[in-house]
Amino acid sequence: MKKKTVIKILSTVLMVVMIAMTLQNVVLADVPDPSTIGGDTSGTTATKFNSILNTVLGIVQVIGVAIAVIMLIVLAIKYISAAPNDKAEIKKHAVVYIVGAVVLFGATGILQIIKNFAGETVNN
Repeated sequence: MKKKTVIKILSTVLMVVMIAMTLQNVVLADVPDPSTIGGDTSGTTATKFNSILNTVLGIVQVIGVAIAVIMLIVLAIKYISAAPNDKAEIKKHAVVYIVGAVVLFGATGILQIIKNFAGETVNN
């Protein structure tokens, strides 16, 4: 794909995400009294969910970092051992790697923020 096409796609996706994030704060609902809602009042369900979420998020982060480091090492070895003509092709792969790494670390960071916000909401 051409660079302009990728930039157009990324900018469109970012605009849609930003619009969705601004619209999510509009809530037209009555908040019920928490004392009238039945269910688990001991908080064990929230604790179990938080524990599972911590485990899954930790596993995703460790696997993501491991894959990113391995890919970086492989690209570096290819770049060092490549002929001067082949280095341009490897640089293209490096750009894709960087975009993927930013998306990976950004996604895990956003999930961490959501987890912390949800934990604070449940605890309050």
